Amino acid sequence: MGKVLTLPERQDAQGTWHQVLREVCYGCGCRYLSAEDDHDLVWEPGREVQSGCTDELCECHTAPLIGERRD
Repeated sequence: MGKVLTLPERQDAQGTWHQVLREVCYGCGCRYLSAEDDHDLVWEPGREVQSGCTDELCECHTAPLIGERRD
């Protein structure tokens, strides 16, 4: 039998829980989370600038989406 992967969970803006995956921002290289069942639903880092960030003025820092859909 294979292992069962347990992903971390986050609550979206409407209060629904989702399992999340780690993604990398194409704009600056920082990590953010996206819902496993809806990749447009994201939790961006906001003020948290990670080492290796190439653009502190990237939209994921200046106007982060927290449990909301990216347009």
